Amino acid sequence: MKWNKILIVLLFLSACKSDNKPADNPKPTNVDAETALMANMLKELYDTGDPNVNYHWNKKLAYLYKDKMANGPQNKKSTNWFRYCTELLRAGENERCIEEIESFIKERNSTVEQLINRRTLPIVELLALAYLRSGEVENCNKYHNAYSCILPLKDEAFHRNKNGSQKAIEIYAMMYEKFPKDMYKWLLNLAHMTLGEYPDKTPKDYFITYPNWQKEKKDFPAFKEVAMGLGIAQNGLSGGVCLDDFNNDGLIDIFATSYGMTDQCKLFINSGKGFDDATDKAGLTGIVSGLNSIQADYDNDGNVDILILRGGWLGAGGNHPNSLLKNNGDGTFTDVTKSAGLLSLHPTQTASWADVNNDGYLDLFIGNESKPNQSHPCELYINQKNGTFLEQASKHNLGDIKGFVKGVSFGDINNDQWPDLYVSIMGGRNLLFRNDSGIFKDITNTAGVKDPIFSFPCWIWDVNNDGFNDIFVNSYDARNLHQLSDDFSKEIQGKQVTSEKSRLFINNGDETFTEMSKAYHVNISMYTMGSNFGDLDNDGWLDFYIGTGAPNFNSVIPNRMFRNVNGTHFEEVTSAGRFGHIQKGHGVGFADFDNDGDQDVYAVLGGAYEGDTYPNVCFENPISINNWIVLDLEGVKSNRSAIGTKLKLELENDRTVYHSVNTGGSFGGNTLQAEIGLGRSESIKTLTVYWSNSEAQIFENIQVNKKYKIIEGQNEIVEKTYTKLNMLFNQDGHHH
Repeated sequence: MKWNKILIVLLFLSACKSDNKPADNPKPTNVDAETALMANMLKELYDTGDPNVNYHWNKKLAYLYKDKMANGPQNKKSTNWFRYCTELLRAGENERCIEEIESFIKERNSTVEQLINRRTLPIVELLALAYLRSGEVENCNKYHNAYSCILPLKDEAFHRNKNGSQKAIEIYAMMYEKFPKDMYKWLLNLAHMTLGEYPDKTPKDYFITYPNWQKEKKDFPAFKEVAMGLGIAQNGLSGGVCLDDFNNDGLIDIFATSYGMTDQCKLFINSGKGFDDATDKAGLTGIVSGLNSIQADYDNDGNVDILILRGGWLGAGGNHPNSLLKNNGDGTFTDVTKSAGLLSLHPTQTASWADVNNDGYLDLFIGNESKPNQSHPCELYINQKNGTFLEQASKHNLGDIKGFVKGVSFGDINNDQWPDLYVSIMGGRNLLFRNDSGIFKDITNTAGVKDPIFSFPCWIWDVNNDGFNDIFVNSYDARNLHQLSDDFSKEIQGKQVTSEKSRLFINNGDETFTEMSKAYHVNISMYTMGSNFGDLDNDGWLDFYIGTGAPNFNSVIPNRMFRNVNGTHFEEVTSAGRFGHIQKGHGVGFADFDNDGDQDVYAVLGGAYEGDTYPNVCFENPISINNWIVLDLEGVKSNRSAIGTKLKLELENDRTVYHSVNTGGSFGGNTLQAEIGLGRSESIKTLTVYWSNSEAQIFENIQVNKKYKIIEGQNEIVEKTYTKLNMLFNQDGHHH
């Protein structure tokens, strides 16, 4: 269907209220007229979509290739059969995929071992992978518990139905003998882990030491995965997350999306004892899909709003609308995308809020995905202060950004209180723009921050607490996605890999940066998707968590956590901290859910293909030895969310800690309240608040382990109630 026809449909529908809804979703009970318009548009996209331009419509693609097998050219029958089997696997039809391939082998009076040659090896690989996935789905989903799929596996995570992993081991072992790939080696070790046969019963011929405690920190507290007991283990595909107080009751809530084009977004409200699914009550039924989301109070009404981003990776099939969800302050949201002037049709999954012209209202930059013959320029929407936006990228010198943009992040890199912009482009030169009083200037070359060429999420932060913001760009070498497990296997064995590495650019204080990923121990082929940063142990140094993976089912490597050691380097705490989930990781957020002063971590899990769903996870923080402070900042001349405000905390032990108010990395949303670790410091001598639109405010002699409200221009800092909640975090691994 032509996109202009969809727009005509949307305009026609705007004259009336519609109750249409996306396929398989319950009937909306509290849906505003404009929200219903968006719901209808999303339904129309799905109903009229073409599987040929939607690589994640795997069941429909399987039927398409089955039809081609029967009715297509005879010389293409084998190719179409293999594609049919592949799509069955991707659709989650593991047993049908196994049956097809084993029937193929039997009909030819052949054996698996005989097919292990360069010509037919892909068929055997597919069979091994189907068995591996069969075991994973049968056990990790059917018997899902708090320990499932987290490396190193505990007894509770071992497979009860062992057939899938046993058959996978049998086939991968034969393949490894003839073709000793490191990917096979890793998958063999992983399969033995699922059976409880690692390390003692894993053959030495392909044994890998994991965890490698020479590369990871061993003495770090183990976090507990608690999503099921809290009612937030939402099952779905890859997606985004926003953690914030959406109903202004002082508790952090959760908003999450999933990539499937009929997957309902979810709003979970923190009750103090757990979370309640408030999606339908909030009027969000029918608002589906979305690979990422970010939050901010765009209209300065004191209620945190949400932006959903859609169409990422889909190319010609990705001309989807984004959704701006206005928080009405009464527990409901309204999709105001069209009336706010944000309706456009481009593939994207990344955007960032900032007050680019310092007029006290947040503006929005959206990084779109251009390909050869598919031009989707990036967009800059300037807030008109009346609930609407105008696209003015060219006016602000950002109109020529065209590339496969995968990450955008605002931050002040020169302390002039104007938000600068970093753009991560996969397969191209990354860009840094200095904000000169609202007009952006490309300073990439002089700043020295264009690499890596194959990058994905990015963020601006102060990694060493020197008062100047640094830049981290995560690598994602799209040329080698099929080698992802191979690269991971080699790196944990100490072997060299050729894939691009992540980059950490340390700010020199003069608008130039020094690349220091090796010195900081993050010169790794991370294959990062979702990610974010926070302070796990409240020591005042920012740590980060990455969600790893690729669409392929052989991309099963742990998501990873890195702890900042005094601003000098990072140490990996993935295994000791029990963060090493092998399901694909996407939106990540850090926030204190239970008001105990330390940050918990919520992560959206699941892949891109239909059969690659998995419940989201929540890691409860057990660390309580260090002190902290929580600050709720409210802008008056500056934007109400205080995004872009910088905090300087001078502690009684002569340390200084810096914090910038934002949602963190480019793929996930931290809470906007400032949750700041203070180490062992017992008081704050001086807190300086650098508002973007007014004079700095200074507060002295502040007590720690409390929450305070600060309103721009008011000289009083007000203590807020912050009582630890009974959030069932003492639970064991509950089962579904």
